[in-house]
Amino acid sequence: MTMQHAPEPVIRRARPVDLLSSFYRNIGISAVAGALESSARRATKPTPIRPADLPAILRNDDTA
Repeated sequence: MTMQHAPEPVIRRARPVDLLSSFYRNIGISAVAGALESSARRATKPTPIRPADLPAILRNDDTA
């Protein structure tokens, strides 16, 4: 009995130009998505920090 091996699949390599165009297209899509996401966020005012919320060392309190 002889063993028959299946032929290796042919791996088609992309041309460098195709890889670069795909790369730049992905970067462009990511950049647009990031810009839309950042513009959709509303700017919120930071909440003021109350002195009681700070650790004692930052309040110059030596009782800690």
